Amino acid sequence: MNKKNAGKWPGMGLILAGAIVFLVGIIIILFKELNIPRYWIPAVVGLMLILAGIVLNRIRSWF
Repeated sequence: MNKKNAGKWPGMGLILAGAIVFLVGIIIILFKELNIPRYWIPAVVGLMLILAGIVLNRIRSWF
């Protein structure tokens, strides 16, 4: 994050870290409940993180 956005997004790093941990937890719970093999977890978590990065990039470009 550059200095221009630093004032607009205080605590964004902590929010993003919390969102990542939450997302991984939800995915693990869903996999356990739906009986999906565990070896798919890294692929799905990686895909969700890529999508989250794209969404954050789009949001930041609007501001």
